[in-house]
Amino acid sequence: MAKISLPTRGPQARLGIDIGSRYIKVAQINPSAHGLQLVNVGMAATPIGSITDGVVNSAEAIGEALHQIIKYFNIKERRAVCSLPGRSVVIRQVTLPSNISDKEIKVAAIGEVERFLPFPLDEMEYDYQILGDIQTGDVKQTSVLFIAAHREAVQKRVEAVRGAGIDSIEVDVDPLVILRSTVESALFEDQDTFTQTILLIDMGASATSISILKSGILRFTRIFAIGGDTLTHAIEAGYGLGFLEAEKLKKEKAVAFLDEERMDLDPESREINEMIKSHLDTLSLEIRRSLAYYTSKDRGEGVTKIVITGGGSMLKGMARFFEEDLGIPVMYGNSLQNISYVGGLELEEVAKMVPYMGIAVGLTLRQVPQKILGRYCLRVGIEPKYEFGSTTQASSLSS
Repeated sequence: MAKISLPTRGPQARLGIDIGSRYIKVAQINPSAHGLQLVNVGMAATPIGSITDGVVNSAEAIGEALHQIIKYFNIKERRAVCSLPGRSVVIRQVTLPSNISDKEIKVAAIGEVERFLPFPLDEMEYDYQILGDIQTGDVKQTSVLFIAAHREAVQKRVEAVRGAGIDSIEVDVDPLVILRSTVESALFEDQDTFTQTILLIDMGASATSISILKSGILRFTRIFAIGGDTLTHAIEAGYGLGFLEAEKLKKEKAVAFLDEERMDLDPESREINEMIKSHLDTLSLEIRRSLAYYTSKDRGEGVTKIVITGGGSMLKGMARFFEEDLGIPVMYGNSLQNISYVGGLELEEVAKMVPYMGIAVGLTLRQVPQKILGRYCLRVGIEPKYEFGSTTQASSLSS
């Protein structure tokens, strides 16, 4: 059985598989003399009802859908890495005495986080990584990142992937994976952006995660229970439609707008946006609170650029909404910006997948050896005092 292995890189799995609430995405990247090359890519809708708030309900249905993607896009690779959404994982930074052995670090880390785990330790898969030393006055301590997930959540993902005919499976977690594709790779040519303090907003179907990085060092992550489906459900309830009809209407008519722009919209768009506005305002408020907390904690230092990604970010006007509301320049992330495509699909077809491929691309980048990756990508590190929090975690872990 595959176990969590986080957030390390591994040499085995070459196929990145992102099982999302709305879409299943697959990517394979190989290093070459010409740089990193995307050799396989594909996506399809996640079977309705097979995932709820990141929890797999039907591994069989997902496995069959994934099998069809692999067959349709003629993917031959049978070693894969998938990931768990951040709201399904316990991530905690703990501080331990320095100069203790690796075995003692493991025992001490477990002792520090065990009281925060929603299940007994013997029902969890877990891993840890030493982040570095923290100096407080004359006291030197070791910072450790501890990550755990309920074994059943891991097994369901593995079962789904194995049902598609995949032989070897590794497991990672979304909040750390997205950094590889959206920051390490996509911003490689823009050194100035990489060295700034960046807010990365990854808006998925059922949740939105934000991460703050300074000069390539991850310092802060929060996850909120608002995603693209939240807006679709609001339209669904407002008009009494089915989900697919509401999703179609959202894509065609919904716009993220500021109050002063309301009268510029046609009547139907205004009506739809009255249904979704409260959710967008709540998300923006939570992000502002997180930014205020970060600024107060880090001696007034603020974010200088926002990078947005994820399927939910494709709502019309979303980039401008964040830029105007938060007062910070916004750019879209592109996980394939510096990766060439050498497969058989039309480039226009691949381009349509780009906003959804951040996790899948980040997963397949995991297997590229660091000595090769370093030629083409910058390396994101993790601050020893890194903080992680999730407003969605408690309900997801207890489902």
